[in-house]
Amino acid sequence: MSNTADIATAAPRSELLAGLTDAQRESILARMRRLQLRKGEHLVHQGDAADHVYYVVRGRFEVLLDGRHLVAEIGAGEPVGEIAFFGGLTRTADVVASRDSEVLELSRESFDQLAAAQPDFVQSILRTLGRRLAATTSSAAAMAPRIADTIGLCPAGSAPMPSALVVQLQLALRDNGSSISTLRAGDLPSDVDANDEQQLSRWLGLQQEQGQKLLLVCGDGNLAWDRAALRHCDQLLLCGDMDEARDGPVPVAELERYALSLFRPRQVGLLLWREQASQAIDNTEHWLRQRPLHLHHHVAMNRPADFGRVARLLTGKALGAVLGGGGALGAGHIGTLRALSEAGVELDIIGGTSIGSVIARSYAAGDDAARMMADYEAFFLQRKALGRFTLPWYSLLDHRHLDACMQQFLGDTRLEDLPLTCFAVGANLSTNELEVIRHGLVRDALRVSTAIPVALPPWINSLGHVLVDGGVMNNVPISVMRGIKSGPNLVSMLSPGDEWKVNSAYEQVPSGLSLAWQLLRGQRKGDDFPRIGVVAARSMQITSGRMLRGAGLGNDLLLKPPAVPGMGLLNFKLGRAQEQAGYEYTRRLLERMGGLDGLRAWQYSGVAPQLGD
Repeated sequence: MSNTADIATAAPRSELLAGLTDAQRESILARMRRLQLRKGEHLVHQGDAADHVYYVVRGRFEVLLDGRHLVAEIGAGEPVGEIAFFGGLTRTADVVASRDSEVLELSRESFDQLAAAQPDFVQSILRTLGRRLAATTSSAAAMAPRIADTIGLCPAGSAPMPSALVVQLQLALRDNGSSISTLRAGDLPSDVDANDEQQLSRWLGLQQEQGQKLLLVCGDGNLAWDRAALRHCDQLLLCGDMDEARDGPVPVAELERYALSLFRPRQVGLLLWREQASQAIDNTEHWLRQRPLHLHHHVAMNRPADFGRVARLLTGKALGAVLGGGGALGAGHIGTLRALSEAGVELDIIGGTSIGSVIARSYAAGDDAARMMADYEAFFLQRKALGRFTLPWYSLLDHRHLDACMQQFLGDTRLEDLPLTCFAVGANLSTNELEVIRHGLVRDALRVSTAIPVALPPWINSLGHVLVDGGVMNNVPISVMRGIKSGPNLVSMLSPGDEWKVNSAYEQVPSGLSLAWQLLRGQRKGDDFPRIGVVAARSMQITSGRMLRGAGLGNDLLLKPPAVPGMGLLNFKLGRAQEQAGYEYTRRLLERMGGLDGLRAWQYSGVAPQLGD
């Protein structure tokens, strides 16, 4: 049992002990035992008996179901394990320290004694428990990545981390509203032993209690500092020189290896820097091959805007865009992006399904709307990428012609080498899951995401899985974006227009022989009975509204560019008109929001804008 005065000093005056007298508080703390845990250590294990309840003094914990699914996070001032403790249950999940932490432990025997002597303490715990349950109920959707309070910067590969990189990132974080302190081993006060990890851990814990975000810089040569600092971080940001990968995979350095052992991939990012923005980005795959991580970022040392994007992603202020599928209607996305660009809006991450993934890739590559529209017409009208038919055994369209067009337009470019993070979504018919593609050849990713069933043959990946157009499962993949980042998103959903009606009757569909004879003689009438490709493409549109209703729009902003008269899912000839319709629609929407200032107010406040009529 630790000294009561020491525990009282360590314990913050949170709502758990609110309303109690000093004497009551001291009596409670006298029955509690202080425990210190290093990052990665278990406080409780799933399935164990719940004989103790805990109170977090310092640090942070993750609640993991089956050892890997993050279901909750617990910070300073909160109880741990109270549900199983009060319910007489076994532990329902693992609780693991996500940074060096400190808790107070109360046994069942001590709690029973306190409950009899101090009913107010029981009421405090029940009050805290009720608030947590209410918060859990209101946010039952999958957790978005958390906003880190403490970020660790660690050199990756063999190159040292430039001091200018640290300065630019710190300035960008401050520009995005974060009160942040940068600490290195050289910033330790004289009364702290730089080689004593335990003392360093206590000192870092005190810095975290000041309420500021911390940027802890490692790799200056003090191993004790590096290890202690990394154990106090919520997120790891590895920093490497992009050019180091030109000769092949970059080995993981010793300090990197230690750092990666402390963090789950969801908590790891990779920042690849180059000196000039004019330098081409390449060989990113050589960095990613040995480093499991969540996001990677490309920054040029002479372009501060790159650091601003990273800072927004780290602080939950990044603006994402999700572009839905819709065939030829995808030109409307181009118009939307043109209006956003003219207004000065910068997207930080983008992704989509089907034609949405095609447009997303172009934006992430740095193409402007004029270039996108020129490629749209060259690909679909001039080269007629979807205009060659084949024997309808595997598909209606000749995939070889489409693949050749993709090779011509995209070459061997890779998703991970794009300046902006971009994803494409497919549907995995082998696993019945969404296939989120963020790495690999661009042409392969887009081929998967646009493999409309019946119209095109499915894609077969290296595992033998069968993949088709992502619209089969999620035509507007906002859930994917929310799983990648926190913060606001623009969601562009395409719709072919009003209720679909045709004049043809079912009984008028000719037999196979009759149809063949009409086609041979050139006598096929121009009826409007739905063709195979249109039915397949339109069927996927049904998922758009349903998926959005299921995921909930929250504070994200929905854009629904209207379809121009006569526009269909495969009518690429009306692309220019559809692009203009998307542009005018988005420009009016921005005006109703108050222009760039209004959009930024929504982006940085998280409060959905009031658009009026």
